[in-house]
Amino acid sequence: MNRAVHKKEYESAESGIAEEISGMSEKRSTLESVTSLLERAGIDYVVGGSGMLLGLGLTDNVRDWDLMTDAPEAQVRKALAETKLIEESGPSELYGSGCKLRIEGTNPEVEIIIGFAIRADRKECRMPALTAGVRNGLRIASPEVWLAAYALMGRTEKANLLEHHLEQNGADRRAIVRILEEPLPAELAERLKRLPLIPEQK
Repeated sequence: MNRAVHKKEYESAESGIAEEISGMSEKRSTLESVTSLLERAGIDYVVGGSGMLLGLGLTDNVRDWDLMTDAPEAQVRKALAETKLIEESGPSELYGSGCKLRIEGTNPEVEIIIGFAIRADRKECRMPALTAGVRNGLRIASPEVWLAAYALMGRTEKANLLEHHLEQNGADRRAIVRILEEPLPAELAERLKRLPLIPEQK
């Protein structure tokens, strides 16, 4: 290959990587501008959705940030008083969440899901804001909880991705026990029960 062509392709690839790193840095900055307000108010939260997948190394990009919390809505609104909040949705046929707030002007969008819940067979399954610790700089939500959430929402590909991850790395026994307290469909409950546990938790 011509050296000049090879150099051009290399520089192009290098530039693309730099742009990707810069873009993710900006996305994290957007997230931190919100989480810092929650932390200042002493509100526990976890990063769910694609942000959780990013923390686990199962994706390299996020389109928006989904934050979960079980804190009272009034407390969350007070903590975020300096932002402009838009109530995205309330309970519906699928979601039983107490409230979902979107912060206007954030790019990518940051949404706060308060009391996340999903309806299954006319029963409400609460998805607790359990943490799986800090991964890749993010305080991520429990992948066990989000496996159940994705399955209930019909997001099969992401549910399977998390199931494979947990089969390879082990599931947190406490998270499994907690989510099994919810009225999950029998097939999903059995799917969670079959997951291998983290060795030291057996």
